[in-house]
Amino acid sequence: MHHWWQNRFLALILVLCLPLILAGCQEEEERGAGKSLAPDFTLTRFDGGGGFRLSDHRGSPVIINFYASWCTTCGIEANDLEKVYQEYAARQVMFVGVGIDDTETKARQFLAKNGITYPSGLDLTGSIKQDYGLHGLPYTFFIDREGFITYVHAGAVTEALLKYELAKLL
Repeated sequence: MHHWWQNRFLALILVLCLPLILAGCQEEEERGAGKSLAPDFTLTRFDGGGGFRLSDHRGSPVIINFYASWCTTCGIEANDLEKVYQEYAARQVMFVGVGIDDTETKARQFLAKNGITYPSGLDLTGSIKQDYGLHGLPYTFFIDREGFITYVHAGAVTEALLKYELAKLL
């Protein structure tokens, strides 16, 4: 059973802590507001299109999807990624898939099985995974025209989420 002083004590704690809580939220928003430049990387494309270098695509939004053949969730999101890629290709939006902790054979099979046609390649040394601080898969990074990360999504992306984030970049 609560006494009147317990309610007042809880109210006092809330009043005293609310500014700290809000300041913490504001700081998080500022850190996540796209101020981080996306680490540059080069990837050999599976489709024979040569290399992909992120910095070569400044001036266009870039969607980087990190995947692996063994990742069940990666297969779930594949159809939506390909659909949105096809829809936005004419709007100069670049999609790139980066295979992580995988073999070339299995990564190629994954792409073929899921009908992925956007440029993809394998992080052979693990340096891209390290530079992007990945822990688990899938991850999708949204990069603006200036090369800054505007949003990072851990887990499967959906068509709606992709279009929502792309609308902010176009």
